[in-house]
Amino acid sequence: MKLSLPGPCSVLVAAVMTMSACAKSETKPQSDAQAQGAHQPESGPHNDNAVTFSADAQRQARLRTEPIARREVETTLTTTGELTADQDREAHVSPRVSGRVLQIMKTVGDAVRAGEILATIESTELGQAQSAFLEAQARFGQTRGTCERQRQLFRDDLIAKKELLAAENQVRLAEIEMEKTRNQLQVLGFGPDRMATLARTRRIDASLPIVAPIPGVITTKHITIGEHVTPGDDKPIYTISDPSRLWANATLFEKDLARVRSGQKAIVTTPAYPGMSYVGQVSLISTALAEDTRTAKARIVVTNPDRTLKPEMFANIRITVGSQTALALPESALLLDKQATFSFVQTGPETFEKRPVQVGAKAGSYFPVLSGLKAGDNVVVAGGFTLKSELLKASFGEHEH
Repeated sequence: MKLSLPGPCSVLVAAVMTMSACAKSETKPQSDAQAQGAHQPESGPHNDNAVTFSADAQRQARLRTEPIARREVETTLTTTGELTADQDREAHVSPRVSGRVLQIMKTVGDAVRAGEILATIESTELGQAQSAFLEAQARFGQTRGTCERQRQLFRDDLIAKKELLAAENQVRLAEIEMEKTRNQLQVLGFGPDRMATLARTRRIDASLPIVAPIPGVITTKHITIGEHVTPGDDKPIYTISDPSRLWANATLFEKDLARVRSGQKAIVTTPAYPGMSYVGQVSLISTALAEDTRTAKARIVVTNPDRTLKPEMFANIRITVGSQTALALPESALLLDKQATFSFVQTGPETFEKRPVQVGAKAGSYFPVLSGLKAGDNVVVAGGFTLKSELLKASFGEHEH
């Protein structure tokens, strides 16, 4: 076999082919994202508190922002206290006359109207008072008849004038006695209708209804069937309270006394009904301090239209003691994260940043801002929970990588 040595051209071709193969092996394949033209974030510091939300997503989430500004907000004093019945709307019911309990119609917890019968008693004293009235009524009728006959005799010149005057005087005395016994029956609870029936029928009825003097709810009952009750008993047979209004007795420290006065508005809340608030007004401030605690009490009249509040409940009380101009944040812009408050501030058309915020006591529907925001910051006031969810999802995604 005849061998031939490579010439210069063959050596050059081989070298070119070798270089081309090396170049191909050094070229890396493109990623799917690069192949499709997707935008990659530019390199730079990563902000864990920022979230990007497209304009379409903002519309779907009904995101709304509002630049915060300085405004007039209330200054409040926060304290605690306890609820009691409004003594101006409370009645202690006792019998007007001694007697034995015949019937009980109402008990604790029952709602009653003014004038509604609570119980009925039978009273010897009431029977005697009716008997005295009937006797006085008969005596009045008798003396009036005698006086009419004397008047006729005087016209006929059969008696002297002094005899007529004596008869007229007897009529006046009998009338006074009848009115006295009538008034006594009224004091014992005998109404006009029963009085008219007694005068017409002349039949004694010793039963006496015990009626509610005010509308409200029965809170105590100390009466049983057959029991003998008297007006001087230590305990009332019934206690009725109007639950639509209560008193909140707020505790005031000595240093706060100068800030609180009658007529100031107050908001009352209770642990029993979280999220519910009740409107009240300061009506009275105690004139002396308790020696052991060095505190005073402010009485706050609280409206309780749905009757959910009950006497003896503990209460948190916020009294409006003035106003101030401050940077104020709407309540809807304030979010909570592990007991820390924050808000979202829009920093770009599609960028929102989570900002820790410190606020003061709530004033109406606003919170005064103590730190974390400045006037003009465009704060998210609707849709913040959606942004919070997006930020949490982004955080979970980073942990997975």
